[in-house]
Amino acid sequence: MAHLLYLRSFLSVYRHNSISRAADALHLTQPAVSRHIKVLEDRLGCKLFERLPRGLASTPAAHELERQVGAHLDALEAVVGVSGGKSEGLAGTIHVGSTSGFTKLILSGLAPLSQYGVRLDLRSAPPPALVKALAEQELDLAVTPARIPHRAIDYDLLYEGALILVCAPRWRERLPKSAAPKGLPLIDIQGPLPVLASFWRAAFGSNPDLPSAIVPDYQAAIDAAAAGTGLAIVPECLCTDMLQTGQLISQNLRARSQVSIYVARSKGSIAVERVRISHQLLAEAARAW
Repeated sequence: MAHLLYLRSFLSVYRHNSISRAADALHLTQPAVSRHIKVLEDRLGCKLFERLPRGLASTPAAHELERQVGAHLDALEAVVGVSGGKSEGLAGTIHVGSTSGFTKLILSGLAPLSQYGVRLDLRSAPPPALVKALAEQELDLAVTPARIPHRAIDYDLLYEGALILVCAPRWRERLPKSAAPKGLPLIDIQGPLPVLASFWRAAFGSNPDLPSAIVPDYQAAIDAAAAGTGLAIVPECLCTDMLQTGQLISQNLRARSQVSIYVARSKGSIAVERVRISHQLLAEAARAW
């Protein structure tokens, strides 16, 4: 069964692109992981990694080996776990990351964790930082609207829903039912995704005016809109309560613009019971978003 250990070391090195990070993840020494890779290369008769000044480069043989064995090893670890032949228990802390706009939904979805004796550590960061923290195993799960490809991370679609235009009731008389608003202040979101511009083109076939305010995330946009700062484009799931209570109003328009929200995790981490339970709770909660 030693070959399974070698393959497990290979998979960790492949996904972390680093022998040192792979060794930390496996709770092994770097020489041990290096030896496993060397034995595997000798048995396969091919080179799996090329050393670079910074990190490693996977060879075509490594890509093919990961394709053949990755999913199977993950499935085995989900069954027997990674600690002495059984899945890790619930006891401990689940480290979850999110862009700050979605923290309220996450807290609601993970509220039952206390019933399992699991502590929640929730932190906020931009999507690239969340991916880095997942890959380095500083986080167990991350909820993000951006699916940034990474060989060490799996993404599952958590939610897909409409983006809507919202504002404070003070703008009601000047908000057209379906046409593009004119002369009203606009709010945009910081970051690489042009939320305001893409919505405007999809809904009205034109470009918007320059925004009067640019805020860090969707939650800040909702707060700014409710305060009367201007019109914001936000996911409907984040402001349902405020629409029902009249703190916000929405233009009666259904553009094709949508937001996708993913839950991301390190490959193989679902073998840890508290990660599996947390992932399941989020998936169940998202059905009501």
